[in-house]
Amino acid sequence: MENKENRYAVIYARYSSDRQREESIEGQLRICEDFAKRNNLKVINTYIDRAQTGRSDRRPEFQHMIKDAAQKHFQFILVYKLNRFARSRYDSSRYRHILNGYGVRIMSATENIPGDPSGILLESVIEGLAEFYSAELAENVLRGMTENVLEGKWPGGPVPLGYKVVDHYLQIDETKAPYVRQAYRLYIEGHSLSSIIRELTAAGCLTANGKPISMSTLDRMLCNERYTGTLIWRDIRHANVYPVIIDPDTYAAAQAVMKRRKKTRSNSDYNFLLSGKLYCAHCGALMSGTSGTSRQGVRYYYYVCASRQNACDTGYIRADRLEDKVFNATLRIINNPKAIEAIAKQAMAVQKSQDVSFEIKALKDNIKDLEKKLSNCMKAVDSGMISSTLTARVQDYERQLTFMREDVARKELLDQRDFVDQETIEFFFHSLAKRVANDDRYKYIIVTALIQAVIIHEHAVEIRFNYRQQNTPVLQNPVTLECSDNSRMVDHQGIEPWTP
Repeated sequence: MENKENRYAVIYARYSSDRQREESIEGQLRICEDFAKRNNLKVINTYIDRAQTGRSDRRPEFQHMIKDAAQKHFQFILVYKLNRFARSRYDSSRYRHILNGYGVRIMSATENIPGDPSGILLESVIEGLAEFYSAELAENVLRGMTENVLEGKWPGGPVPLGYKVVDHYLQIDETKAPYVRQAYRLYIEGHSLSSIIRELTAAGCLTANGKPISMSTLDRMLCNERYTGTLIWRDIRHANVYPVIIDPDTYAAAQAVMKRRKKTRSNSDYNFLLSGKLYCAHCGALMSGTSGTSRQGVRYYYYVCASRQNACDTGYIRADRLEDKVFNATLRIINNPKAIEAIAKQAMAVQKSQDVSFEIKALKDNIKDLEKKLSNCMKAVDSGMISSTLTARVQDYERQLTFMREDVARKELLDQRDFVDQETIEFFFHSLAKRVANDDRYKYIIVTALIQAVIIHEHAVEIRFNYRQQNTPVLQNPVTLECSDNSRMVDHQGIEPWTP
């Protein structure tokens, strides 16, 4: 790393209480501080989240750090490993884009990732692996919870108003169940949600936290089929499992009212797959996800150029069709064993190029030379040759040896970092290709692991991948997809697709 002045950094450390083995906060800080010294970075602050999961961005110190980054007082965020920053590729991509806007770069102290474009592929694979294994762990936990659910036990989480949990099973809370029945009755009679809340509050209805009922709580109550005694858990549904508070006919009547009143979903309900990676070829601006409602009340989701209001004439792009095109092109790559082998070899080459063992050998050679010099000085002292110069030299040699031995110990610790072998990388991509058909969250891992950017041209979509082509026929980069106006949204006529 080149030597520059005013290179300021902060350290982010996180400890997960749900992990049996985890590098301690103190260990993370120590290694990050050593990395900073070796790379001429001045650490000006640390942010620590204890007992916080990396699968969510709802971490107090993490959010504090992102907010501070906007002040542009530091240029680097140091982490022990990339999965300390985020295990979710969506969160990682989202916050990297935010930090890039502030001129802040994330650096791993223990993973061999160079700062040039060749490191993008390895970084993407490492982050993708972290999220993949996190998803696998979540599946194992859900499997155990599902067994409990099949026995009629409450799987955990907030207990619906009107129930209480006794020995892992739901029972009717006779002090609060009447409020639920009253809410359904008023709703079917045509009362507004706000008026129902006022009546429930006046009657003394409080949540489990002792707070007045909110609009969101009431909304969830009125569409919670568990009140009819139905067990609902992922794809499991069984009737007559829980005690009944609302009979099925009353529940069906409430749903009919809700259907008539139902409002369209907001943008936040749609996860834009290409968020932070999609660019307009006409003006170079980033394209963001938004939505609109047709005259028939149907909600459509699409991407729009950030500069559209400033005379950019790039039209609206249908989100679902564009995402399908880009994802299917990417999926074809990871379904090709030769392509995956070539990608894995590239990632391995990047790791090997960052080997620090030669530094350790050079340090040990210097230590041997100093030990020999110190031994000669001690022999001179033993023979009676004592002087202030000799004494100062002995002290200097001993001080240098202490520093150098500590340096070797740190570098040897770093040299034991977890390298990702080629077989693991290939297995990672093969597993993603198999699982994505049944679980959309693997789509984000695939797209963010392999795609660097997607460029929207007038009649084509250009996909730029993180890997290098290197004259390998199976690895085209970039890939260009021809697109017609059927992939776009109507620009001036309304928010709905063209009629074929």
